[in-house]
Amino acid sequence: MLYAARIIRRWAALLLAAAMLLAAVGCDETNYDWAAAEERRSQLYHTSLDTENKIDVSKITETDMTLPYTADDEFNPYTCKSTLTKNICYLLYDSMIHVNPDFEVEYVIAKSIKVDHTIISVQIRSGIVFSNGDPLTSDDISYSYFLASRKESCYYDQLKNVASCSAKGMTVTFIMKNEHVNSYRLLDFPIVHYDPKADKKLPHIGSGRFKFATLQDGRTIDKTLLLRNNKWYNPDKVSIETISLKELPTVESIVHSIEIGTVSYMYTDMRDGTPKSVNANYRKVDINHLLYLGINTNDTALADENVRHAISYAISTDEVAAAGFGGMALGATGPFTPNWKEAARFQTGSGRSSISLAKDALDQSGYVIFNNGIREDQSGRQLSFNMLICRRNSRHMAAAENIKSQLAKVGINVDITEISGNGLINRAAEGNYHLYLAEYSVQNDMDIGDLFTPEQGLYNGPLAYDSVRTYTNYRLGLGSIEDFITAFEGELPFIPLCYRMGMAIFARSLEGVGNISEGQLFYNMQQWKVTKKGPSSDDQ
Repeated sequence: MLYAARIIRRWAALLLAAAMLLAAVGCDETNYDWAAAEERRSQLYHTSLDTENKIDVSKITETDMTLPYTADDEFNPYTCKSTLTKNICYLLYDSMIHVNPDFEVEYVIAKSIKVDHTIISVQIRSGIVFSNGDPLTSDDISYSYFLASRKESCYYDQLKNVASCSAKGMTVTFIMKNEHVNSYRLLDFPIVHYDPKADKKLPHIGSGRFKFATLQDGRTIDKTLLLRNNKWYNPDKVSIETISLKELPTVESIVHSIEIGTVSYMYTDMRDGTPKSVNANYRKVDINHLLYLGINTNDTALADENVRHAISYAISTDEVAAAGFGGMALGATGPFTPNWKEAARFQTGSGRSSISLAKDALDQSGYVIFNNGIREDQSGRQLSFNMLICRRNSRHMAAAENIKSQLAKVGINVDITEISGNGLINRAAEGNYHLYLAEYSVQNDMDIGDLFTPEQGLYNGPLAYDSVRTYTNYRLGLGSIEDFITAFEGELPFIPLCYRMGMAIFARSLEGVGNISEGQLFYNMQQWKVTKKGPSSDDQ
């Protein structure tokens, strides 16, 4: 009966999804029903655009903060190319929710969220206005979704599970293609103001903590100056009033400018290189990118759970983090980041190796005879594997050498094969490997199912039955994350190694910077303050 009830609920959800998808506004901006949205807006509000409080930027002689930016990149929160530009967009545009540094959801524009299988209903706060004074409505959110879900958008991948979005009153309804209890955590895309008459050459208007300076004519935008948005919804305002933007060519030049006090703050995810040295304040930022060891369990030896556990026991994930990322990574204690408390409390790994446990596991499987330092069983089958890595990734190379060294201590031989990124992806999908080393970007819904589900191109071998069963139950809200972690740690369809980190660097004059996340680089900015301006004599 329970199974039949689930089937009925699923069919009902699918029928509703189909109906709403047909009724939803098309993704093409030219097909957006501006007239209907404007009529709904006029029914809810009776205000017009704010034409007051225009600033003559010529009267501003100095600013409170300076941030680096990329001059030839557009300030479009969905299509901007550079990390620096996207960072600034976090100041200009708010989202329905955000995920804080502890990976917990906090409501921003959303007042409440209800999840019913594949249906997510978002009730938005009333009274929020954009920086130009126009009220924010559900139509702004549905319009923003359609922009964010386009293929050219940097939010496209995280929104692929959304089948449709519709607006009614102060409620926005999202229909998801696949059910997941954490799907609502993906709704952190920027919300922009819709206006069919807006100048397409100018940036979108947002409701964030800051806005671009608008000159006296009310039209020209100075893209190098941000002003505090005094219409921001949060009564706990930011004390910083003005931010200037400065173009700098490299990470090193930005870091140097922060050290001497001419730039206030920057974030790097280390993809463009790690600063050689930092003579300034900095904070590590967990960016939830998992470095993992893919395992082909079609191989006879690797199909043995004892062998997989021995590999895991022999590897100190803390050592891998240090060797590959210079400490700018967290050694894994399980499949999820140690910073996510909901899961971390059930993960049993310590980050340290246990040579004795590794040897015991191999002994139990009969790999006890050594030949040239390599274990083999009575039939002469050796524990010797090939590991694929991306040839252009020096961090992965260093991590791979460390893993090889650690496994050699328990009699497991690893031969490293450097290959192109596309070659690694293709061979992983084909199952043409023993082991491979790669990174996986975990999104805010914490979905890691692709890493142990066949046919997704990242895992090859027999079905990891317990892991898939408990994970499916967790996704559907029918089981706990603890059950999944227990099953995963028993089967080990892949081996988590470490979670990579980024770095926020800031000048000594900037105080109050606390914990931040990649999606919230200005988290609790209300606590920030600038104590002095410009370089001091000691810094020069």
